[in-house]
Amino acid sequence: MNVVSYSPQKPFDSFFRECYYIHINKEKANRRIPVIDDCCYDFVFFKETKGVFHFGPDHNCTSIDSSIFTIHDVAPPYRIEAADSLTFFTIKLQPWANAYFFSTLKNSGVVDISHLDANLISLHEQVFRTNEVTEKFSLAEEFMTQNTMEPTPSMALVRDICEYIYAKQGKVTVNELSHQFERSRQYLGKTFKKEVMYSLKRFIVTVRILDLVKFKAKNPDISLTELSYDYGYFDQPHFINDFKKICGVAPQQFFNNLPEFLMRHQ
Repeated sequence: MNVVSYSPQKPFDSFFRECYYIHINKEKANRRIPVIDDCCYDFVFFKETKGVFHFGPDHNCTSIDSSIFTIHDVAPPYRIEAADSLTFFTIKLQPWANAYFFSTLKNSGVVDISHLDANLISLHEQVFRTNEVTEKFSLAEEFMTQNTMEPTPSMALVRDICEYIYAKQGKVTVNELSHQFERSRQYLGKTFKKEVMYSLKRFIVTVRILDLVKFKAKNPDISLTELSYDYGYFDQPHFINDFKKICGVAPQQFFNNLPEFLMRHQ
């Protein structure tokens, strides 16, 4: 499995958070990519254009027939699986840019987005034409530069909120945010949902759980009980419920089968 990621520097990080390239050879028995919804929408470029997307607690699945897509409005857990080799290049947006690019999405699941921008098909061709991963990242920066705009006041506010939540590792409440940004809970909730397309509470829980997952992946010897306390959970059922909302399975089950894909976060 070949996984290479890239985090853009200023000013490129104003709209997109990360790029990554993933390739799994067809000889590898486990040709699947687990996906955790981090509330950041993606431009996903799929080389093979042939795979299956599994989602939800009932193990629903749908075919992936699009070469350029995003995933929208489905319940975890998720995974992408292919019969042969599996090759993806992904541009991950900053959460405050979600609605700017994807507010018009209507369907749920794997949504073809090739029609959203005339340059997407060309970018797909260029990304998989070059063998140099650094060139793929440069192409992504060029594409995002062409699509940047001056943030609106509400987008700028949501950006500041997101960055604050990231800095706090999700260990924050809506009441604290209301006090910090001198806005009512109702105003923050409405504005946040408009720009991010996720509720503010959902985003906070997602940031907290994903930070916990990354910490556990790097520190496997720490107990889940101790870790949950460190992240502000003094009620184990509450912790397990939040974890399942984000990852789709209970913590013990998740960490007993820690996906190889998560190693890129170390």
